[in-house]
Amino acid sequence: MILKEDVIVSGASSYSRYREGIEIEIDTKEEHRHEGLAYVCGAKLILECLEKNLYPSWDAQNKISVALAKKLGYHYSHTYTAIEIWGY
Repeated sequence: MILKEDVIVSGASSYSRYREGIEIEIDTKEEHRHEGLAYVCGAKLILECLEKNLYPSWDAQNKISVALAKKLGYHYSHTYTAIEIWGY
């Protein structure tokens, strides 16, 4: 995670773990986007995964995520249908 004035402004974590790896989740506060913070957080988490022999799975939900994934060295695999549910 990256702090600015003791406030978390960007971070990378996992919302899901499986035997061989994790699913990566990265978020940056809107006012700090386009500063390269997501790249730094993503690179750090990917390196930690590789050190622990975990596959750092990237599931790009939007074009910005796709661009970041490419910048971090990921290659396009395939498309699939996803359903996003809002509300209760």
